Amino acid sequence: MNNSCPFCNIDNQSLAFASVSEFIAIYNISPILPGHSLVIPKKHITSLFELSEDEISDFFSFARRVTSFLCEVYESDAYDWTLQEGTEAGQSVEHLHLHIIPRKPGDMKEGEDWYAQLQQSIDPQNKERNKLSENEYREISLRLSGLWK
Repeated sequence: MNNSCPFCNIDNQSLAFASVSEFIAIYNISPILPGHSLVIPKKHITSLFELSEDEISDFFSFARRVTSFLCEVYESDAYDWTLQEGTEAGQSVEHLHLHIIPRKPGDMKEGEDWYAQLQQSIDPQNKERNKLSENEYREISLRLSGLWK
């Protein structure tokens, strides 16, 4: 547990919509597209290399299950995954996390790139990457939690 890490924050972890023994899935507070979620370890881990082979298998098996769930809920047959490690790779929170973004035809304007949006800091002037209010975030998290099987 790292007190300065937002993913270790007990309030954020309590809003996980899916959970297994070592990992949780949370909705992204600043989603690029509807359904944009994160799979993270419950304990503070900064690198994929800190996981054992069994934990890596469990991490990606859980991520696959969460992806299937999100694609069903958001009526999508496609998705993007990205895992950034290190600031040079664009990691903004030093806690291992996998982005899952359900995709649909025409979900972005011609020429737009979701990865470029992911790299942008949360800026109130940026209408493409608004931060959800606490109530919006809580409502989405609770809705997904109720649908998780």
